[in-house]
Amino acid sequence: MAHRWHFLRQLIRSSAATAVLAGILTLTLQVSTLQAQGSVRGTVVDGQSGAPIAGALVSVTGTPSHVTTTDSGTFVLASSAMITSITVVRVGYAGRTVTVTDASAPLRIALTGAPTELPGIQVTATRPEPSTAEITRNDLDRTSGLSIIDALNTVPGVFMQTRTPFGAAHIDIRGYYPSVSGNSPNSNGMGADVFLNGIPITDASGTTVLDDVDFARLGDVQIIKGPASSMFGSAIGGTVLMTTARPEPDQTSLSQQLVGGGNGLLRSTTSLQGANGASDYVLDYGYQTYNSWRPHSQSQKQYATATGDFQAGAKQSLTTYFSYNKSYEELAGEIDSTDFYSRKPVSDANYLANNSHIQLTSFFTGVGDTYHINAHFDNETSVFGSGRFANQPFAHGYTDATDFNFGARSVLGYTARTSSMDVHGTVGTMVQRSNVTSNGVFIVPAPPFAERPSASENYAVNWYAFTEWKFSFHSGMSVEAGASLINDAFAVQNLLKNSLLFDTTSVERKSFGWLFAPRIEAQQRFGHAALLYASVSTGYTPPLLTNVVASDGTIDTGLKPEHAVQYEVGAQGTIAGHLSGQVALFDLDNTNKLVSQTVTSVTSTTNVGEQRNEGAELSASWLALSKPGAMLSMVRPWASYTYTNAKYISFKSDNNNTATTVDFSGNYAARVPKDRYALGIDAATRNGFSLNGTYQYVDRVPVTFDNSTWVHSYSLLGAKLGYTTRVHDMWQLNVAVGGDNLTGNTYYTFLFVGPNYKGLAQGPDGGTGDGYILPGNPSAQLYASLGLTYLFK
Repeated sequence: MAHRWHFLRQLIRSSAATAVLAGILTLTLQVSTLQAQGSVRGTVVDGQSGAPIAGALVSVTGTPSHVTTTDSGTFVLASSAMITSITVVRVGYAGRTVTVTDASAPLRIALTGAPTELPGIQVTATRPEPSTAEITRNDLDRTSGLSIIDALNTVPGVFMQTRTPFGAAHIDIRGYYPSVSGNSPNSNGMGADVFLNGIPITDASGTTVLDDVDFARLGDVQIIKGPASSMFGSAIGGTVLMTTARPEPDQTSLSQQLVGGGNGLLRSTTSLQGANGASDYVLDYGYQTYNSWRPHSQSQKQYATATGDFQAGAKQSLTTYFSYNKSYEELAGEIDSTDFYSRKPVSDANYLANNSHIQLTSFFTGVGDTYHINAHFDNETSVFGSGRFANQPFAHGYTDATDFNFGARSVLGYTARTSSMDVHGTVGTMVQRSNVTSNGVFIVPAPPFAERPSASENYAVNWYAFTEWKFSFHSGMSVEAGASLINDAFAVQNLLKNSLLFDTTSVERKSFGWLFAPRIEAQQRFGHAALLYASVSTGYTPPLLTNVVASDGTIDTGLKPEHAVQYEVGAQGTIAGHLSGQVALFDLDNTNKLVSQTVTSVTSTTNVGEQRNEGAELSASWLALSKPGAMLSMVRPWASYTYTNAKYISFKSDNNNTATTVDFSGNYAARVPKDRYALGIDAATRNGFSLNGTYQYVDRVPVTFDNSTWVHSYSLLGAKLGYTTRVHDMWQLNVAVGGDNLTGNTYYTFLFVGPNYKGLAQGPDGGTGDGYILPGNPSAQLYASLGLTYLFK
């Protein structure tokens, strides 16, 4: 296997180098001037989510003159004659023809889904760019629509787990997770940066909390796998871009949606939406409760959201977002394998005794400005802020914390067209700061540790500048190069140190210096139906603020960020508009892995390891039937498969290098399934009925670094039957029934991992831990939904 991946890396290196040389040669020989005859510029977006649509074909109506939209959905269309009308087409969308009345004003063209578009679009390989997957609101609605876990887990290379029914989520991409709690990925922080409507959910300290994100109101989720984009800080795990749903164009509506199910599930969503040619807005309020099937694992959520987009002038548009959220998730704790496989509805006694829970109150707000400077330049600038108040009693203590995060992001875009190529470039920067105040106590039941109270006032600053340039030649070849310049810094003001009152004026600082993360990618397109690509990218993940601080309150000034290099080759395409697929081979080599070590009763974090994740991702979708006028109007089966060979190359239990140090090199990485696949089918009728079915399989996984303990594989079957109809042209009715885990299989929602079984298992099973399995409901979980929408004239 090793020599095959060595060949892959050499192949990518040679392909990328050839592409760069070809690009430089072409640019050197290029002497044509920019075409300045009749021209039109603009942006093509998804009419539901507002997300930019890349690869849309924009043409002068009735002529062969055309261009394709860039990754950010922009285009500049030039013609030797005056342009009075343009036509926009994209697979998966209904085509649209737009009359051009003022060629100097930028256009914003919203496309609506084609009549045959139903869930499963993420595996059609027609819209995503290389190393990127996308799921739409339709994909999220394949189940109850209240969580993104089922939709994300059908995307190749993406594996989401949760510690509570609707909270404490982790999104692992291509088998990577940072060692955020010693050497166990058992706390918040995923190595992937998450954004919601351009507002970072991942704060400046690297922590990501998703408990207070209303997944039910998302319209689009894009997942960039690994450090394959320079525009978001080159995080090793990648980037998740979530966008709330936008209203239908030229429509005002008031809707009420109810979802109910077993174990006390109830969700109510009230929404007022409106859109016209110059603006749109959405006002939402959601209330959600769930009692769960285990003792002490109740969930309650409240969400209030307001979004608005406004055309401020011929060249300027504004976007706004605000949300206020309250989340309460009880913690039932982990169990051992005996109770898990016996399917017992039990909870950990330590969690129950301390009334363990995660209670959050938060707000997120942001304002963005897009300004079209001229035919070639545009700027997008946003300012954002968020605040979170957290109370979390856990099995052995509690933590109260406040986190205020604020910052700004600005991107300058350049688009041009020459006689032989299109050029699209971006230069930008983002900076954010988090002020974190926390206090609490941690109690370890086993000696020699006693209670460890803590109180601190800390801050973190994350800053990066980036640039990305894509040269798309009319021959179908393109070269894209980018880089990020990253700086992360922490400051810690401990009010307590070694459990005693400390000098409250002393502030200790840690900066990781400037980190440079370049990337390069070459593509060869064959018409609009297929492409081949190869890329090399680098990325960094800094330690969390909690990793920098040792258990006695001291700062580790020698700690380094984790570093990774990702090699990837792949292909994607569509045959006859019906059969679509994509395949990617990747090699993600992660060094400077973080592990914990204890010396003279002081626990700290250190760099000690290397992990390599090699894998393959495949997906396919077949539009077997597409007859909008027939009773059975659409049938589409689809499938996705992920193979991940994740191993520790050089990885130890600590950096003490004593007789007790254990070498895990050569073992499989904990909590990373080698094989996962999903199968699905979507169908629709002309009179409004739809059917979605999904089957998922997850391979067995090790939970200990020494590979002595594994958790069995599992499979899940889900289905949903829906019906949508118009009533008297003013009302729209949506009803659905469905179920998850219909075959009643035993499965987990999260796994704790550690060096060995003794540190994970509970005392009665020969260990010193609290257990390591968070079980899912082993019974079928049924639900029903009812939605009523009033459409204003």
